[in-house]
Amino acid sequence: MASRQVFLKDLKVADLKRELEERECETTGKKADLQNRLREALENEGENPDTFLFDIAGDINSALQSLENKLLENATKMQQELQESSGSLEKNLEEKLLENATQMQQKLEETSGNLRGMEQRLVENSDNLRGMEQKLVENSTKMEQKLIENMDQKLLENYTTLEKKITENSSCLQKQMDGKFGEIENKLVAVEEEFQNKFLEVERKIATLSLGSGEQQQVVNTALKSPGSDIDRLSKVELSSPVEISKIRMKPPQFDGKSSWVNYLRQFEAAAKANGWSLAEKATALTLALRGDATDILQTLSLEEQDDYHQLVKHLEMRYGQSHLEHVYHSQLKNRYQKSNESLQEFEADIARLVRLAYSSTPENVMERLAVQAFLDGLRDIETRQALTLARPSKLVDAFGASFGIRSC
Repeated sequence: MASRQVFLKDLKVADLKRELEERECETTGKKADLQNRLREALENEGENPDTFLFDIAGDINSALQSLENKLLENATKMQQELQESSGSLEKNLEEKLLENATQMQQKLEETSGNLRGMEQRLVENSDNLRGMEQKLVENSTKMEQKLIENMDQKLLENYTTLEKKITENSSCLQKQMDGKFGEIENKLVAVEEEFQNKFLEVERKIATLSLGSGEQQQVVNTALKSPGSDIDRLSKVELSSPVEISKIRMKPPQFDGKSSWVNYLRQFEAAAKANGWSLAEKATALTLALRGDATDILQTLSLEEQDDYHQLVKHLEMRYGQSHLEHVYHSQLKNRYQKSNESLQEFEADIARLVRLAYSSTPENVMERLAVQAFLDGLRDIETRQALTLARPSKLVDAFGASFGIRSC
């Protein structure tokens, strides 16, 4: 194939690189760089770059052969470089792996040492925690014991103080009660002795003297019916015929502890009054009247207390009385209202019962006023309540009777 000649400035990039390769010059860079590099090579060869003509498009086979040789040469170089690089890389990699393995082993040893240290510290902390737990248990036990001791001491002090106050109050009340009971008992004994003396004198005269006239018989009969008023007169009468007096004895009811003690005591006092018993006789009669569970109280009394009527009544009152329930009856009375289906008779009777139970030691006139007020407060009919309030009855029976008159109007 024919070739053509061209100047340096007309060479293409491929031509520039081929010319540079032939002169073993570097073939990288832009076209201007290639031209400058080829210009320098020509100048080094002693040629004029501006006038030098280059042969372009010569024998293709020779060019291809040259290119093939060049490629083969480059491939060989690259293979050698790759082998060298591979060996170097393998060696570097092995060294690097060995170095990393050594570092990792060192770090593992350090970590293992740290873990052993942490384990040791955990064991020490566990021992410390067990010690703290033991101390807490000991302190808790000590505090609990101390608290119990303090509470026991406080309770003992409070109990001692309370017991002392109760003893003082009981002693004071006992002295006052003993004084009052002593005065009453002395008066009763004096009255009883005087009455017994008068009565015995009358009996003696009736038994020994004879009644002569009808007037004397009338005096005796009158005296027997009213001994309190005509005893002195009868004692001066001379009887002409013997007369016998029949004494009627009232037998008191029995008490078994199941019925109302308040009601029973009233019945017993009525029988004792009718029979004219002394305190000793009343004590004996009351002891004999006890039945069932009520007899158990005799086991708690000495013989002196059993023969003392007031002491016997006091102990029975403490066991079967209702004085300790007065606050309960107060509350029931305060909240007692007439029910919708409850008659006035039923309501009035229950008010009277509750007042007696709640204010057993209150004077009769005060008790009546309290009963009237409770009756008025509990009435369901407002008009009846207002009318009774204006009427101001003084007794419960009057208020009860007036309520019927108001409702019938």
